[in-house]
Amino acid sequence: MKSIDKIHPKKIIPAYFVLLTLITLSILNEIRIFYIPINIPGRQMAITIPPFGIFIEDQFKNEPNIPCSILNHEKVHWEQFRKMGLVSFYFNYFKSYFKSGRIINWMEEEARNPCKTGKLITTY
Repeated sequence: MKSIDKIHPKKIIPAYFVLLTLITLSILNEIRIFYIPINIPGRQMAITIPPFGIFIEDQFKNEPNIPCSILNHEKVHWEQFRKMGLVSFYFNYFKSYFKSGRIINWMEEEARNPCKTGKLITTY
């Protein structure tokens, strides 16, 4: 059996790459929802911060998961993150935010769309 100091670095790098890839994929596939006991700044009631999770103010913990719910809205943002990837999600969100503001932002409009269509995000 080889000791760890005799293993060639070129053999270790692919192992780290595979491990990081697996961790990233598990983060992308796992949605974490946190109910926090503080008020989120501004008029927001919740915020999605990929890859960490969805943060919702404690007072909305018992809100039913219906198409117009805060949780469903945030799940749409998580779905956007999964489709675009981390860098692209933040780039597109902030680009649209600075161009159009938070309300008219196309990603926000897409997240409000289930309220109009009655679609409930249940894939998580």
